[in-house]
Amino acid sequence: MRITVILIALLIVLLCSTVSAQIVKIEINPQILLPNDVADCKLILTPTQTTYVSGITFFTPYEIEVTPSSISGVGWLTPTTSYEFPFTIKAKKSGIYTITIYINTLNGSIKQSMVVVVENKMPEIVLDKTVLTLNEVNEIGFTIVSPLSIGNIVVKPLFDANPKVIYVENNKGSFKYLPKNATPLKFKIAFYNGRNYHEVVRTVYVQYVNSKGILVNVTPQYPLMLIGDVLPVNVQIANLRGDTIYSIKVKTSAIPKTIEIPVIKPGESKTLKFDFCPNSGGVKEVKVEVEYCDEFNNKYTLTKTVKIRVSNETTVQFSGIDVKTEGEISLTGDVSNNGRTKVYNILITAIADGETKTYYIDSL
Repeated sequence: MRITVILIALLIVLLCSTVSAQIVKIEINPQILLPNDVADCKLILTPTQTTYVSGITFFTPYEIEVTPSSISGVGWLTPTTSYEFPFTIKAKKSGIYTITIYINTLNGSIKQSMVVVVENKMPEIVLDKTVLTLNEVNEIGFTIVSPLSIGNIVVKPLFDANPKVIYVENNKGSFKYLPKNATPLKFKIAFYNGRNYHEVVRTVYVQYVNSKGILVNVTPQYPLMLIGDVLPVNVQIANLRGDTIYSIKVKTSAIPKTIEIPVIKPGESKTLKFDFCPNSGGVKEVKVEVEYCDEFNNKYTLTKTVKIRVSNETTVQFSGIDVKTEGEISLTGDVSNNGRTKVYNILITAIADGETKTYYIDSL
């Protein structure tokens, strides 16, 4: 009787040793599923001693489908080999589920649990700036935030952005946008969770402020001038925008020349100077036109007009003229420059009794 009990005890030990002498590993990709996702799985069975596996059976909750749900006739496994059983699972709705796997051997069954996590949370897009400037090129970065480990992310802004398709790397990307109206920003996010393709549209509400634009100051150096005098006029162009402007062209009614500036960066200013020389008196209007482009080659035009008072007196004047008629006619007097700039090549012509005499003054 004692021998029988010992044999039964030994048989139980050997049976338990055979049943438990298996190393079971389960792989799942992706780790977290979305509803209706399919995951590619693999059950890896590595025995620590030779054993016979007659079959593998899956018991699943209603919300999870396993394909195939069972397999039979696996055969003998030795410690030098591993058996891999590929299968797929499909999730119907969100939740946390447990799949029970039975590995059947000649000496009993091994029970293995597999936890499946199904989330109903789609990715979000987070902008690095939420205050945008109207009528300016705004450069905006973003981050894709997701509880899942997603890949092949493509973001399509559903508005006039550049670029129109953004291929996201390391969950980050950027785009440029010139808003003309204060509207929310919509994005379509396309991605893969494992081999499952998904799309979601996200709306981001942002604030808008008006552009400070370009400041043009036209400043004559003197408030009053004479006919024929040359008046320097300064034109200052200050870029108060948040973006760079290009191809700046400055035209003025005072001279037929166009002055060009390649680039003015945000916060920078450029000062130009041109000369204005009136040929008649009165109040003169000098018009300055500034044309420029933004990064998207949109053209803008600004005009600024200033009034300059011109006296009816000329710059070069005679004074102290004295004529002597005894014998030969003698003419004396002063020629003065009452303006603010130097004059050149002055010709003085005197006519008397049909005779003409010309006097030349190099500069004054």
